[in-house]
This record gives sequence, C-alpha cells and structure tokens, in this order.
Amino acid sequence: MGGFGFKFLLIMLTLAMLGLGGIGIFAPSRLAIFQEQALGLLHGGIADRNEETFVDGCVRVANSDVPQAITRTKRTVIFGDGTTLEITFSGRPTATNACR
Repeated sequence: MGGFGFKFLLIMLTLAMLGLGGIGIFAPSRLAIFQEQALGLLHGGIADRNEETFVDGCVRVANSDVPQAITRTKRTVIFGDGTTLEITFSGRPTATNACR
C-alpha cells in the first residue's frame, strides 16, 4: 500500500507542474502573481504593488497599412523587507489611434 501512496503523490505533483506550465504559457501574468506570493514568504510579505500599462512603441506589421501599438504592462512589487521586483509584460501589436 505504501507504493500506491508514493505513485499517487508523484502523479499529483506531475499534474500540478503541468497545470502551472499551462498557466505560464497561456496566462503569464497569473503565474507571476503566484511567484510574487512565493517570494513574499521569503521577504516579509508584500507591502505594496503598482501596475502601469502604457503604449511603448508603434511597429509596422506585414499585411497592415497602419502602424500598430505595442502595450507594455509594468508591475512593481515592494516586499516587506524593502526589496523590489519589477516584471514587464508585452502585448500583441494592435491597431489603435495612439500611433497616428
């Protein structure tokens, strides 16, 4: 019976890792929140969190007549011991009035 418990634990850990991998691929900002919480345990908790979204630049994309904007989201986390973590996410190019 002890072998079954180990196999079950191994399967559950594998499924959990695959689930986190899927979140990392399809929703990286959500994975970052889990990482922030884990780091918060080591650095005295999360004291403050700031998120800023802005248009970083305009690019020409094939098969498009107008330049398209690339948005960036910069998340800054300040931990209880004074250390900071800054994460930047880049969006897909989208047509917008910001590039005209």
